[in-house]
Amino acid sequence: MTTGLPLTRLLKKPFLRSYLEDALALFGEGCSLAVIHTPDSPVLAGFAGPADEETLLSRFVSNSTDPDSIRELTVVDTVYGWLLLDSCDGAPHPQLDFVARSLCEIMQREFVRRGLGAETLDQYREVALMQRAVAKLNVSLNVRDVALALLGECMATSFPAQHVMVFFRDEENEPFHIIHALSTRGVEYAQRIAESRLFTEILAHDSQNAKAGDHHGERTVKGEIVNDLSGDDRWDIVVPGVNKLLIVPLATSHMVHGALVMVASEDSPTFESSHLKRITTLASVTGIAMANAHHFQQVQKILIALIQSIATAIDSRDRLTSGHSQRVARIAHALARAVNRDRADFADRVFNEVELEEIFYAGLLHDVGKIGVREEVLTKASRLPAKKLDLIGLRLQLWAALHAREWQELQDRLQAINTAYDLSQEDEDLLRQLARESFTVSGRTMTVLGEDELQELLTPRGTLNAEEWAEIKRHPQESHRILENIPFTDRFPRILDIIIQHHERLDGSGYPAGLAGENVLLQSRILAVADVYDSLCRDRHYKKAFSREKALAILEDEGRLGKLDPRVVRVLVDSLDAVERAQAPEPLVFSAG
Repeated sequence: MTTGLPLTRLLKKPFLRSYLEDALALFGEGCSLAVIHTPDSPVLAGFAGPADEETLLSRFVSNSTDPDSIRELTVVDTVYGWLLLDSCDGAPHPQLDFVARSLCEIMQREFVRRGLGAETLDQYREVALMQRAVAKLNVSLNVRDVALALLGECMATSFPAQHVMVFFRDEENEPFHIIHALSTRGVEYAQRIAESRLFTEILAHDSQNAKAGDHHGERTVKGEIVNDLSGDDRWDIVVPGVNKLLIVPLATSHMVHGALVMVASEDSPTFESSHLKRITTLASVTGIAMANAHHFQQVQKILIALIQSIATAIDSRDRLTSGHSQRVARIAHALARAVNRDRADFADRVFNEVELEEIFYAGLLHDVGKIGVREEVLTKASRLPAKKLDLIGLRLQLWAALHAREWQELQDRLQAINTAYDLSQEDEDLLRQLARESFTVSGRTMTVLGEDELQELLTPRGTLNAEEWAEIKRHPQESHRILENIPFTDRFPRILDIIIQHHERLDGSGYPAGLAGENVLLQSRILAVADVYDSLCRDRHYKKAFSREKALAILEDEGRLGKLDPRVVRVLVDSLDAVERAQAPEPLVFSAG
């Protein structure tokens, strides 16, 4: 058996020529030594002595050389060449065996040295590939980003493939679906490969190996090359132009997460074991990166579900605020997109997708702090409770009887004032008048309205007294305190600031910090407009829902007074139909990096 490796790689020509000249001293005068190898056809690798080189080579090719004068030069059962002796006397020369053994020993040592060098180089290349792959494939905790990075690594290395694709599955029993491809064909063509028995069995075999090796804590990841699909009975589909496949599972010790598939046509070079080795190295890193990304995204989905549940739970404490946080999040997100499109006042400010996502989640969570507000405060429908108003009614009737006055109309007005959203000057005058009206019973003088009752009823807007209002005003800080322990990652660096500022006003009249002007984030101004708009358009215990026109008029007034940002209000007015039609964005994961 001969090999395609040239003998001259193991015996350098200058050395061989010098060695043969020295070896001639072991033989009689007139002898010649030659070493012949066959890189393509027999040629002389080295020669020493008086014989004619061409004649000696010709005799070897024609098999006319005395077999006793030829020795094979063999390394590891492979013939690399032959040592020839041309002797004038034709006598046996046992020295030839010594020379041949010496040359074989020299070749053996060079073979080992070259093998160690090649192995070291392969290991270095594999380590270098591993390091580069680890750096590039672990940049993102997003499965699609990992797949795209894998394709980039494949393109950076020369592979005989026309098409490269990455398949993934979310759970072990789910089908594989394509998530990225470098191909001139459509996804349907790519997806058909995953439906073949060849694809299924390679990845199923890997899964069985994994289960069998669970007690060792390791997974056997084995890819496969098929350079002639027509000869493989597992290829049970027909895809024109697909004749060669390289399939490598993307796996960890617990699960096959996906597969990298390379496709080549019939006239393309064949896939080799070196290709499979490099891809397997990339696959080992990719499998771990995909598993990390998948697990991270699963955790984030749980976190998002928790966030949505928290928002729903807060809103559900009061039937009239049910869905408020979801609506505010949707409106704020759509309004921020409308701000992006506005070139009149916001030409120099455009929110990117991550910032838009941040505004959406800020809207979902903006009222989380209300978990610490008493339910009787959240659902307070009147300035005074019904029992206290009934007591005032009894005093009013007694006062009217003693002074021969009509009382029913006054009681009706008190009941209306008790639940009114705003007080008119006429209402305020009436309350102060009733607080001055007194009567005496059994020697005790009392007023129709006590001082505490008067102050409660004089609440200018809404139904909350000063103490209750102070309790409500603490909810942005409570939201911040609760949410600061949630790992939003660096993706949402301002979400807590947006939330804590959503009740700040540009004129400094807001809460909790009384921030003003540019100290209030634009995101918080957008959230504030969305929050006020939804509150105005919905029934509350202290008021009925306003029409869209009335709600917008109130927002515009707030803008003119310097409380809400008038530019954001204008954008809402101009794009209200689009904002209200906008759907909530799909739940997104908080990708790292």
